Amino acid sequence: MTTGRVIKNYNGYYYVDIGAGQLVECRRRGKVKAKILVGDELEITELGGGKGVVEKQLPRRNSLRRPAVANIDQMFVIMAAQSPDPNQFLVDKLLMTCEYGGVHPKLCFNKCDLDRETAEAYKAFYETCGYDVYLVSAVTGEGLDAIKALLPHKMTVFAGPSGVGKSSLLSQILGRDLSVGSVSEKIKRGRHTTRHSEIMQLEGDTYVIDTPGFSSLEFEHLDKGEVFALFPDMTPYGGHCRFSSCLHLSEPDCPVKDAVAEGKIQKERYETYCKIVNSILERNR
Repeated sequence: MTTGRVIKNYNGYYYVDIGAGQLVECRRRGKVKAKILVGDELEITELGGGKGVVEKQLPRRNSLRRPAVANIDQMFVIMAAQSPDPNQFLVDKLLMTCEYGGVHPKLCFNKCDLDRETAEAYKAFYETCGYDVYLVSAVTGEGLDAIKALLPHKMTVFAGPSGVGKSSLLSQILGRDLSVGSVSEKIKRGRHTTRHSEIMQLEGDTYVIDTPGFSSLEFEHLDKGEVFALFPDMTPYGGHCRFSSCLHLSEPDCPVKDAVAEGKIQKERYETYCKIVNSILERNR
């Protein structure tokens, strides 16, 4: 039995890196029922000729639903300061997705050369929420050294909406050209230049994962009581409400709402929380 890591999943084939530059194209056995993600570690049987079969999925350290990846060390959420303009609700939802998967991400605002004021405002806002924020430009090279310094000896995911310049950033980091599409003038979104998550080796044991762009995230899988824990900037104020079942919406004697009123919790973050919880409550009626 051979152990390796999935670096790409395409049309039911799993491309498994077994070390020493060897890549094995695998199909799964029928007994392997779990969903296999890029980053998963597998036990495979080699059949020769670069082919193999998946025998077992090994336990994960963590995993994300979207982007669908596993066993990562860190994650950068990439947004653009302009073209397309940043969508704060989408930023918050992506941060929630990371927290749900057990990953506290870093934020990176690309194209800061196009709108410095917006980039600086977002940096200040999310730093008060407890996130590390980096301002970069794939065009000028600004901020790239700070990103590169965080990558050695780690598996790092880069994820974000279409058109934010993720492929351009990775091209600079990897030192090779990745497919880059233009931003649609009609809808102000990027064309999907990355269609499948893929692990790429930078050097030695340093890897980055490129992921497909997207424009929406949903939370049908969450229970209303799970949402609060996905806002690490709000959780210190929970647990002291009058009612143990408090959802921090309209209930009285709620320290979370008090913290919002006092400016200790950013109002916009609280509004995102309320939108998500209310959508779950509406769904369950």
